[in-house]
Amino acid sequence: MKSVPAEGHNEFPIHRVDILNWVIALFFSVLAWIYYPVMIAKSVLIGGLVANISYFYLKKDLKDFLQGKLLHSGKVQTAKWKFYLKYYARLTALALVLYILVSRHIVHPLGLLMGLSVVVISIGITMASVVRKFYFTAKEA
Repeated sequence: MKSVPAEGHNEFPIHRVDILNWVIALFFSVLAWIYYPVMIAKSVLIGGLVANISYFYLKKDLKDFLQGKLLHSGKVQTAKWKFYLKYYARLTALALVLYILVSRHIVHPLGLLMGLSVVVISIGITMASVVRKFYFTAKEA
């Protein structure tokens, strides 16, 4: 038995992840404002914003790299180095921002972690949806 994806449905719905990121961040923030102290609620909101902004820039750079905008601008090796340099610079900046937020007690670490997890949760939900759709709509060959 071989599963074959329906025609036109073999791409990962990245736009769904984009929307779901913001919906989950907003949902978590509202729940935190209702059930937890202000410090934790603020931390969830800041974590969601940081995660979504980081995800947006990573997606943009990865899309540029994979679609060849960086590859067509020069040599392949140069494009790879440029992508990795931007990736690690962004990761370093993100680590520095998170360190400052936590070390100066601007945010609560658990609230921040909850906010930062929105991208992982939305990707998981989208993957489960895609797998379920693929599994239950697959035709036998």
